[in-house]
Amino acid sequence: MINKKTYILSLFLVFAFFATAQKAAKMQNLKELEKKIQIEESNVVGIKADNEARIIWADDYKYKKSPIAFVYLHGFGASYAEGEPVMSQLSANFKANTYMARLEEHGIYRDNTFEDLTPENYIASAKQAIAYGKQLGDEVIVISTSTGGTLSLAIAAEDKDIKALVLYSPFIDLLNPAMKAVIQPGGKEQFVKALGGTMQVQERPELEAKYWSTNYHINGYISLITMLTNTMTTETFSKVTCPVFLGYYYKNEEEQDKVVSVPAMQVMFDALGTPEEDKTKMAFPKSGNHVIASDIRSKDWEGVYVNTVDFLNKIIK
Repeated sequence: MINKKTYILSLFLVFAFFATAQKAAKMQNLKELEKKIQIEESNVVGIKADNEARIIWADDYKYKKSPIAFVYLHGFGASYAEGEPVMSQLSANFKANTYMARLEEHGIYRDNTFEDLTPENYIASAKQAIAYGKQLGDEVIVISTSTGGTLSLAIAAEDKDIKALVLYSPFIDLLNPAMKAVIQPGGKEQFVKALGGTMQVQERPELEAKYWSTNYHINGYISLITMLTNTMTTETFSKVTCPVFLGYYYKNEEEQDKVVSVPAMQVMFDALGTPEEDKTKMAFPKSGNHVIASDIRSKDWEGVYVNTVDFLNKIIK
């Protein structure tokens, strides 16, 4: 007959075995996730060097779920580098596994870059990135720049599992409202005529060109503005209830963001369903650029990092 001591020891060994097996299975799942992402990225036609989506593993959490995970959603025409080195430093500071997304049709160079972008596959790629983030951490905070913020807000209005949003220069409305004409009847044809074709080429400095697009099919703009118009509404903003940090470039009426509308950001911020005590907004007058969290383009990414940490310290207990 088995005595009580032996029985308890046997139970302990069984539980220990299953706990170890479960831990190993979870690690294997995250290894497979990383491999899946790497294979998918390698199969993308025209993908540019070092523009791939990737996972930043936090210390002590490689192939393990971290308590907090970050997901970075970049802006239109950008890549993960738009959020660096801020994202790597946030990952290290908070020991948070981080998914650096490459959204649909981005980070590639082809003769027809962005031709296949649609509002639907654009949003779907952002949702997929957040789903990956949920596999990397127990809770997910979404950090974004520009159109990444558009996507973040649209998704957070429905997905209440998102713990917080950090919005850098979110694209809430066009700086030049005339651009909305491209989605009106006959608008595409007028823009093609003005461009002299369906592609727009944008000259960039060498390093910037490595991580930002230089050629854009007009379909990309149509999808971008359609998505913006359909989602950036007071109704969407009111449904966002998680904590929100808003950062943007503004010094004065002349020196401010020249890509997206700063006043529209203020309207969005005021319309959020988030409690006032959970909202923070901050101008970064020294950044000098629409892109405030990248050392390639921002003159004050360090200030952006420090103030983001201050905000997140209130959220991450």
